[in-house]
Amino acid sequence: MVSMKKTSFTISIILIFCILILAAVWSYFRNTLDALDPSGTSASEVYERHYVLIPDVEDSVLWQKIYESAAQEAAASNAYVEYLSQDTGSSYTMADYLRILIAAKADGIILKPDGTEEVRDLINEAVDNGIPVVTVLEDDSESQRISYVGLNSYQLADTYTEYALSLLGGKSGTIMILLDAESVNPIQSLAASQLTRYIEEQKADGQEINVSLYYLENTTDFDYDEGIRNLIVSYSPLPDLLISMDELLTECAYQALIDYNEVGNTSLIGFYYSDQILEAIEKGIIPVTLVVDTSEVGRYSIEALEEFHELGHASSYYSVTLSLITQGNVADYLTATEEEAAN
Repeated sequence: MVSMKKTSFTISIILIFCILILAAVWSYFRNTLDALDPSGTSASEVYERHYVLIPDVEDSVLWQKIYESAAQEAAASNAYVEYLSQDTGSSYTMADYLRILIAAKADGIILKPDGTEEVRDLINEAVDNGIPVVTVLEDDSESQRISYVGLNSYQLADTYTEYALSLLGGKSGTIMILLDAESVNPIQSLAASQLTRYIEEQKADGQEINVSLYYLENTTDFDYDEGIRNLIVSYSPLPDLLISMDELLTECAYQALIDYNEVGNTSLIGFYYSDQILEAIEKGIIPVTLVVDTSEVGRYSIEALEEFHELGHASSYYSVTLSLITQGNVADYLTATEEEAAN
C-alpha cells in the first residue's frame, strides 16, 4: 500500500513538472508572437492580412523608409505590415524569426535574404505552407520566393562605372570595391564582376586602372569599423577610389577616412544615405552616393503579396529606380530629412 502511494506521488510530481514545462513553453511562445505586434492588438482582428517585414540592420534609414512605404500601400488594401525590429541584443537570427512566422501563419513575409541554405530552406517551407515570401534589395533565386524587388547587377555596375571613370578624370589609378564577406550576395558579387569588366572596356586609351575587391567580416557590431581601419593602415598608398555597395559600409568607410586624415587622398562612392552621409556630400567629402527608391521597394513588395493572394501568382521581378545624390541635389535631401524630423 505504501509502495502504491509512493508511486502515485511520484507520478503526480512528474505530471506537475510536465505541466509547468508546457506552461513555460507556451508562455515563451506567446511572448515571442506578441513581440511581432507591440501594440498588443492582433492584426488579424482588424485587417484582412498580416504581413511582416524583417530588416537586416537595426535603426536603418533605408529600412525605415521601405517600411513606411509598405505600410501605406498595405493600408490601402486593408492589410497590416509589422516591422520586426531586430534588437542588437537579441539572440534571434533571421532563421529563428522565419520559424516563428511560419508557426504564427503570417500572411506574407518581406526580407533581405542572407544567402544561407538554412534561410533558403525556411523560405521554401514558408511558401510550401501558403505564406508568400518577397525578397528585397538582394535576391535568392534558388529559393521559392514569389518575387524579388530591387536593383539588378547591370544597373549597379553601369552607374558605378560611370562615376568611377568620371572621378578618375582620364588618369590611371586604383579602385577598391568594399564587400561583406559574410553575406553571399549574388547581386553585388555579379555587379562587382561586371563593374571590373565595364571599367576595362570603357577606360580611355592608355589609361591603366587596377580594380580589386576587399571583403570585410561582419559578425559583430564593430567588424566593419575594424576592417576599414585595417585597410587604411595596411595599404600605402590607399586606392584612389573606394566603392561601397552597402549603407553601413559607406558610413564606416567615411568615418575612418576622417579619423585617419585620409580625406582628399582617396574618394568614396557610397550607397544610400544617412544624416552623416548627406553632411559628407554637402562638404564634398563624399562625391556621390547611389540611392535606391525605397518607396518603390515598399510599394512593389505589397503589390506582389496582394497579387499572390488574389491570383495565386505574382511577377517574379520588380525593378526599382536608382538615383544619385551629389552636391548638386543634396540640399533637397537635407531639407526633406529636416522636415521629417520636425514632423
